[in-house]
Amino acid sequence: MNTTTTILRYANRSMGAGGAQHFFPREVFGIPTVFLWNFLVILIITLIFYWLLQGTKSHETPMDVLKKRYVRGDIEKKTFEEMKKDISD
Repeated sequence: MNTTTTILRYANRSMGAGGAQHFFPREVFGIPTVFLWNFLVILIITLIFYWLLQGTKSHETPMDVLKKRYVRGDIEKKTFEEMKKDISD
């Protein structure tokens, strides 16, 4: 018997028939570990999307946007006053 065969036999014997499965429990609080891992992955993905979408929300009012346009010079004073009146109605 060569050295590689001896090492593989020892590894199989020490890990049991299921290989490395004895390192991870099959159930936690009666819930299969596979379901817990799936839940954890879905939770992380959901939190990432929630975090990304929070950054895209604009908390500016229409009046804030109108004031910015006027300050930048995109619209004239007359147009600003008309749009301001329309917004307040």
